[in-house]
Amino acid sequence: MTSSSSAPLTISLLDYGAGNVRSVRNALTACGYSVLDISTPDQILSAEVIVFPGVGSYHSAMTVLASRGWEEPLKQYLSENRPYLGICLGMQTLFECSMENSEGDTAKDEVRGLGVLPGKIVKFDSSVRSVPHIGWNGVIPHQSSPVLRYLENSDGDDDSHSSVEEKQVYFVHSYFAPLVTNESDSSTWVLTRTTYEGQEFVSSVQRGNVVATQFHPEKSGGVGLDFLKGFLEVSVYLAVVVWLTC
Repeated sequence: MTSSSSAPLTISLLDYGAGNVRSVRNALTACGYSVLDISTPDQILSAEVIVFPGVGSYHSAMTVLASRGWEEPLKQYLSENRPYLGICLGMQTLFECSMENSEGDTAKDEVRGLGVLPGKIVKFDSSVRSVPHIGWNGVIPHQSSPVLRYLENSDGDDDSHSSVEEKQVYFVHSYFAPLVTNESDSSTWVLTRTTYEGQEFVSSVQRGNVVATQFHPEKSGGVGLDFLKGFLEVSVYLAVVVWLTC
């Protein structure tokens, strides 16, 4: 992995306090970028690029975002199509709603999300498969993207060449975004899909400069670092364009 120490931007890390994000921070610094923790709503609106490595329950995440005054600034940031990378729960909260309550169980009523993407987050059926989905699995691209450029060219941990479909990434989740084939615009934002014991689901998304993954790139070895590198280099390009046009 080549360092990008001269990168003209700082990564703003949105840590809502539900888990250890050290591995995410280490992965970002390994790619050559400095990291700043978001602590106030104003920092969201002034961020150059936001990484939201959400863990825990959907309900708890949305509750914390609202209580800290982060929800509305984050919605504004996302509506402006600014660089964003959500990881795991950071992807799920982009959807309209979820059925996960604060204990990780299925809620009686839908829990409202950020509403950037259409659809509902639901739980894997434990009567037909092991839940949670933990471990390595593959991804199948739905569209081409500069974010995937290094996955398309190298094997992450070595210099051999292979396709994106041959790469393995790491998952830990009980809830998922179903791949809805009749959703009118899903083809414009589904980046990759994955199948777990017969259940197909959305494993990453991209709508403009908003990118998110159900898998954990920070736990996916060289392949994960290659994904982060692709996303961050696109973000650097956008930052340079903004700087040149100011």
